[in-house]
Amino acid sequence: MKKTARILLITAAVLVVLLVAAAIALPPLARRYIEKHDRELLGRSIRIERLRFNLFTGRLRIHDLRIGEAGDTAGFFRLDSFDMRLRLWPLLGRRVHIARLHLAAPDLKIYQRGASFNFDDLLARFAPDTTAVQAPEKPSDPWEIGIYDIAIRRGHIFYRDQALGATWGLNDLGLAIPGVYFSGEKTDVGAVLNFAEGGSLETRVAYDIASSEFDIGLRLRELTLAGMLPYVRQSLDIAGVEGRLWADLHLRGDLEHLLSLRAEGTASLAGFALRDRQQQTVAGIDTLGVQLAEADLGARRFRFDRIYASGLSARYEMTPEGDNLSALLRSPAAADTPPTPAAADSPVGPAPQPADAPARPAPTLRIADLEIASGTVELRDRTLHKPFEYRISDIRMRSRDFDPAGHNRLRIDARMQQTGSARLSWEGSLDDISNQNITLWLTNLDLRDFTPYCEHFTAYPVAGGNLTFRSQNVIRNRYLDGTNHLDVFEPKVDRKLRDLKPEMHIPLKLGLYVLRDKKGHVKMDLPVKGSLDTPEFSYRKIVLKAIGNVLLKVVTAPFSFLSGHGGDLRYIALDPAQYVFTSEQYASFDRIASMLRDKPEMHLVLRQRIDLGRALPAQTASALRMAYAAHLRAADSTAVAASGAPRMTMLEYEKMQQTDIRTPAVMAFADSLLTARGRSPQGLSAADKAMALYREEALGQLTRLMEARDRVLREYMRTTHQLTEPAFVVERPDSAARLAYTGRNRYTLALEMDGETVEIADDGQQAEEGLQNPQPNDGQQPVPTADGARNPQPDSGGQSLPSERAATQAAVALQTGTPEPAPAEGSLPAAASAAE
Repeated sequence: MKKTARILLITAAVLVVLLVAAAIALPPLARRYIEKHDRELLGRSIRIERLRFNLFTGRLRIHDLRIGEAGDTAGFFRLDSFDMRLRLWPLLGRRVHIARLHLAAPDLKIYQRGASFNFDDLLARFAPDTTAVQAPEKPSDPWEIGIYDIAIRRGHIFYRDQALGATWGLNDLGLAIPGVYFSGEKTDVGAVLNFAEGGSLETRVAYDIASSEFDIGLRLRELTLAGMLPYVRQSLDIAGVEGRLWADLHLRGDLEHLLSLRAEGTASLAGFALRDRQQQTVAGIDTLGVQLAEADLGARRFRFDRIYASGLSARYEMTPEGDNLSALLRSPAAADTPPTPAAADSPVGPAPQPADAPARPAPTLRIADLEIASGTVELRDRTLHKPFEYRISDIRMRSRDFDPAGHNRLRIDARMQQTGSARLSWEGSLDDISNQNITLWLTNLDLRDFTPYCEHFTAYPVAGGNLTFRSQNVIRNRYLDGTNHLDVFEPKVDRKLRDLKPEMHIPLKLGLYVLRDKKGHVKMDLPVKGSLDTPEFSYRKIVLKAIGNVLLKVVTAPFSFLSGHGGDLRYIALDPAQYVFTSEQYASFDRIASMLRDKPEMHLVLRQRIDLGRALPAQTASALRMAYAAHLRAADSTAVAASGAPRMTMLEYEKMQQTDIRTPAVMAFADSLLTARGRSPQGLSAADKAMALYREEALGQLTRLMEARDRVLREYMRTTHQLTEPAFVVERPDSAARLAYTGRNRYTLALEMDGETVEIADDGQQAEEGLQNPQPNDGQQPVPTADGARNPQPDSGGQSLPSERAATQAAVALQTGTPEPAPAEGSLPAAASAAE
């Protein structure tokens, strides 16, 4: 018995010695084996300064572990120390119990180029062989695994995307996990990450392996966004991004149903800025705060208690090449990839969906309180010959219970550049852009700020004026029905820039002056209608065109505007042979005088235009009648003896005008005159004979009538309305222009102001009121006498009428060339009566 005990004791001692020897010798042997066969084990170089393992306590320690890159070009991983304690006895019960796992100063370098990483060879080496046929294994009892007291201290991770040039780093990485369980127990993990560029991330993870449910808490502090630049450049062509991000989020869900993730929490952003290639800030936010009440990915439901933005800024610049915002956008790389051609026998159309695939609910978004404060927008337009710059500041917006799918009310207030304010009110739904209601108020804007646009479109610089504008636009089924009310106080523009070629040719200065009322206001109502689907639809161009049309209409029809559209006055119709202005014509002169009194800075120019070519036949026929009447009176010796001269009464003159020059007696008289002048009357009509005999004489009579009308008109405006040049000008055309004119017989009107002249009526416009052009009379019909403009009647309405003696003297004067009597005030010379 004693001998047996001695043997057992010796054996146990030998085993202990062997175990101690093995414990002492095994770690160096293991270290040398690993370093010698590193290529076989890992495919990379492995260096270990010291390795210690205690078989009795299950403690493994490694110091200064280094793993190189593939090809040993650089270091891949380095670890100052590794300390793990494994309890050995639980292994007999199919339980892995690691009581401690500490890593000190791990340093990992990750490089990416496209879809490749510098650790792809490691993944490939340890990837399972999916091609090998494996015999089915008999299910065994599951192992329980528990890892406790996990800690990482002073860690560092370096990441670089070589294709993008992006670099990220985590410095002083700290991780503390009380325990990780893989046996049905709940796992709680906590980690603290400090980013190399600034900021930290604290995490808390609770995971239940039995139910796959997780509960994650994330606390992000002052994350610097500068490191995100390479990734932002994938979508935006920018030079820099700035800002700091905070977040406190709570995530809950199930690993087996990740789409059912639910989140809540808060986030804030400070000092955010996007800079373009010229280092100009395109967009920025001083402070952004978000309170997320609920985000349910499964139900696609997102509710925010509050979204608040302060110091929101944006810069929009237009150039001939485009605008700065469009220049920032980059097309996705996928857009440059040609589509894969479909096989000849492949079906065309979308891929069939599973029959039992449930329809996903429509996303919902609700924001209980949406607010923007202290916003700023800078506008620059460099497409004009003079750059336009405008600043809108103190932008404020507030909306309650905002829902894109529902009916919303939103109001935006702002302060304009120098003076004035703006307000935008919107009612509608973002899900139904075809139906909206938008109202805009602009109050007390300084028009001088818009000089570049005014010069570009009209060539007029703005010298002063304040604008108040109200616009309401209702969109129904993508059709716009809008009204715009414009009120400008004391608008002033300088002289037109002649070296510019404006897009719109409108007499702006004159139009504004006519539009301006006695209190200095210019008011316009501008309706805007059109389909939003029209390719050339442009609200700005429609409004500008409407303003231009109003100005043109006002200038070309100023009397209609000034009289409240009660009557238009585009010209004053004339009869070429009239010698007394009618009451209608005098009323037109009085209206002109009244307008000039109301608008003293504006001048009016009248030009008498008579189509002499069309007026000559009637005038020569009248001259033939007068000559025939004089011939008859000269043959009456009794009348000559009684008066001493061939005189004609008013009744005789009117009766003479009824004479048909085609009667044999008149034709014979005309033949005798032609024969006396050595011309043959053979084959000539009555009108041709009158034209051959009296053409030059009739032309002189018409010319003298024109001059006489001009003199009487000047005298009437001077004596009655105290209007003289330059306020009122009766312009005399030169003889060449007088003979060349063809068209309507009338006084044309032209407005003049500060060197700018606009003709009110053009020659191509149809007359809507007044006398029509007289048709040439060939003697087949008597010249009308019912119109007082042709033959004076006692009640013709003229200011004064010639007496019978004056009419008789006129006939003699025109036939004999004796001097005409002086005209009475307000009338044309009595000699003009002979023109008929």
